[in-house]
Amino acid sequence: MSFSFAAQRKRAVSIALAPDPPPAVEFAARELSRYLAIITGARFPIEQGKGAPVLRLGVHLPNAPDLTGRKRGSLAYQVAEDGIAITGTDGLAVLHAVYTLLEELGCVWLHAWEGGEIIPRNLEASLPLGTRLHEPAMVQREFTNLMPIDDSYPLMIDWMAKNRFNRFMVFANLGPPRVGQTPSSVGSVGVRTGEGARGTNEEKDSFERYTELLEAEIVARGMQATMGHHSFRYFLPPGEFFEDHPEYYALLNGERNPNGQLCTSNPEVVRLVAERVCRFFSEHPHIEMIGLWPNDGFGWCECERCQALEPQRPSFYDPNRPRRTDTYLRFVNAVAERVAEEHPGRRLSALAYVNYVEPPEQVEPAENVAVCFAPFKRCIKHTVPPSGECERNNEAYGRMLGQWREKVSGDLYLFCYLMQIQMCSLPYRITHMLGRQWQLWAEAGVDGYVMEFIPEEWGTFGVNAHLIGRLSWDPALDVDAWLGEYYKHLFGPAAEEMGEFYRRYEEDFILPGPCTGHYDVTYTARASDELLRPAMEAFGRARAAAATGEKRHWEATERVWVGMELLRRFGAWQRLVKQAEEAREDRRAELETRARQNAGELLVWAREHADSGALEIGWLERMLGRATET
Repeated sequence: MSFSFAAQRKRAVSIALAPDPPPAVEFAARELSRYLAIITGARFPIEQGKGAPVLRLGVHLPNAPDLTGRKRGSLAYQVAEDGIAITGTDGLAVLHAVYTLLEELGCVWLHAWEGGEIIPRNLEASLPLGTRLHEPAMVQREFTNLMPIDDSYPLMIDWMAKNRFNRFMVFANLGPPRVGQTPSSVGSVGVRTGEGARGTNEEKDSFERYTELLEAEIVARGMQATMGHHSFRYFLPPGEFFEDHPEYYALLNGERNPNGQLCTSNPEVVRLVAERVCRFFSEHPHIEMIGLWPNDGFGWCECERCQALEPQRPSFYDPNRPRRTDTYLRFVNAVAERVAEEHPGRRLSALAYVNYVEPPEQVEPAENVAVCFAPFKRCIKHTVPPSGECERNNEAYGRMLGQWREKVSGDLYLFCYLMQIQMCSLPYRITHMLGRQWQLWAEAGVDGYVMEFIPEEWGTFGVNAHLIGRLSWDPALDVDAWLGEYYKHLFGPAAEEMGEFYRRYEEDFILPGPCTGHYDVTYTARASDELLRPAMEAFGRARAAAATGEKRHWEATERVWVGMELLRRFGAWQRLVKQAEEAREDRRAELETRARQNAGELLVWAREHADSGALEIGWLERMLGRATET
């Protein structure tokens, strides 16, 4: 038995909404009407049904699956012979239920950067009777912009909603100096203005671009927004205050420095930041959480009051720098106290990072403070914690994550380095590690994650985003089976050979290789033609097969080719660098010259492929540009 859309073609099936629906439910109804019309050729007007079978939408919809006690974001739809009831714990969950139902009818939500979504034409479309209920394993599923927000970002919000992500964080400090700032007062710590940026929109800061391009898209879908990232400078800009109040900023080497952190023991700093955070919440009611995160880097205040806040002991991240977790959390809690008074229900998040990644010893986060744990020095070859030997810090990060979980009463989420940013766009396959990782994090009680991404690298790392989205709902997902389906949609007739290519690439190159992570490219020296030959032979067969498919299939394989060619050329350059370092003195100069020339040729090639959708040229230009200097 099933509900048949085809049987209703001659009499329109109406879409009925529960009374006073939130905007996201109205948006969901429009999406359902539009896509069902494309799939079936029938009309699905949004109105109260007049005797015809109806599709009913609503939050906690009566006579629909009961979601009481389920995690926020849970969704369900119940298919009966006389109609379908679609419900969720909130408006966004109802929208997610609509997209999930459409997937069951054959829709595939590929990103526009992958060729776009695939919508089937099925005049006989139907759904078997029964109830489908989906509860997220992780309630916070978030992306943030590493690059300046541009006109392509609404496509990202649309893709996120269709793939059941629910939050977007605006990078506060990304953009030009705020009013009153000068470039010299901003400095380099924590500000990434123009770093590798394409279309930098230099006249506007990140939040201005967000309000122009993304806010309406996010609000319409019922998604949540966070303002934050490295935000100390955003809420207390040196250009506005340093000249008259240098005491607001860190004392470093005996002098107040606008490029360091704030002097968090100064009560005026607490008052001003709390005042500005609360004002921001008042002016932007759709912002649910502010990440009150230190500026990127170090630069913690060395004044007598700040140093008295906690013992001056070496940090895990860098023994030459004292740990600062308790100092930092005291400051966040003080601001959170004022937020709780003026904006109950709104939250701050604190960052656990570099020399404040260890759990606190004297202070626990306030109830309205979430904690974002950032294992910056993790190995991406192995899970956190690792299941075997790992040469990096994954075991220690695993212990610390468990300790944080015991201390955080609210949400504990991860700053994920698993879109592999700032690894020079070099392909490094981690899909099977991701499957194991999400199971471990779900078992550890992790509530979610936030991830940076780079649009220009989607052709290389977009698979991670798709897979993480699925694992966030089902950590026990069969990764191989899911990859097989994803390859069919992405590569078409080349899917089977692309699966073989990735298998050989992972088995021959990734698994036998060394641990690696953020900024580390030394592993590429192993990328020789001989080692990669079995994988590339399979890839050659895949390219031939792709040529018989649609344009989108050929373009997808070509993006993979760009990534692998980058890896091959990068590996050749790294081998020359290593040879020069190990060479006898009488040969070193010659090899160093060859390495510089090789880096220059690689940079020329990378620039020629900057619009491929597989690499971001900015980071490559910085690294290779330095390598070409004498």
